[in-house]
Amino acid sequence: MYQTLLFDIDDTILDFEAGELRSLTTALTDYHLPTTPAVIAAYLKLNAFLWTEYEAGRISREQIFARRFTELFAQFHLAADGLAVEHHYHRLLDQEAVVARHAADTLAALGDYRLYIVSNGIEAVQQARLTKAGLIDQFSDLFVSDAIGVPKPSVAFFDYVAKHIPDYDATTTLIMGDSLTSDIQGGVNAGLDTIWYNPRFKPNRSHLVPTYQLSDWADLPQLLAGAVS
Repeated sequence: MYQTLLFDIDDTILDFEAGELRSLTTALTDYHLPTTPAVIAAYLKLNAFLWTEYEAGRISREQIFARRFTELFAQFHLAADGLAVEHHYHRLLDQEAVVARHAADTLAALGDYRLYIVSNGIEAVQQARLTKAGLIDQFSDLFVSDAIGVPKPSVAFFDYVAKHIPDYDATTTLIMGDSLTSDIQGGVNAGLDTIWYNPRFKPNRSHLVPTYQLSDWADLPQLLAGAVS
């Protein structure tokens, strides 16, 4: 039976995708820039690529923020300050804390487990967002990449987590997240069972095979009750 549960934040506990689109549209509009489907799609594609590069250790988090709007505007020949828009967008995004459907009630029902956060992001921002969402007290600790110095899915990230959770046992620890490349790969690297949270039923085109797949937080207690770690 599992005893320790590790959770991602963005697009797992919090509906990051909804907040991202709202913040992106507002930031571009505030700078009188187009918010056409083509521009939005190009940003999302570029941002996803840069985060994949970060997870692979090829660029820093700061390089993501320095590049994504600058390169987007170059692609569309837009005369705008990419860094200024980035700062404005980040301020907006940091205020977003839309809780995923059924996540709050489910977390509150997991009192028999030890709950921890494992996130690629900025520690102060993630703490503030979970506090705003009313969920911060559900977790024993938060492990965030900027404080640790390395991102998921690196082994070093999970080694740090293992050393800072009392009586840690990989065989009774489970990680749940939406990202195959970050959460599921990280779990595999650390020898953990994994739950791929996939509420939008995205296809798995990777080589990774999650231990479990979940589309609704409400189904998590039943999954845990029937699981043998």
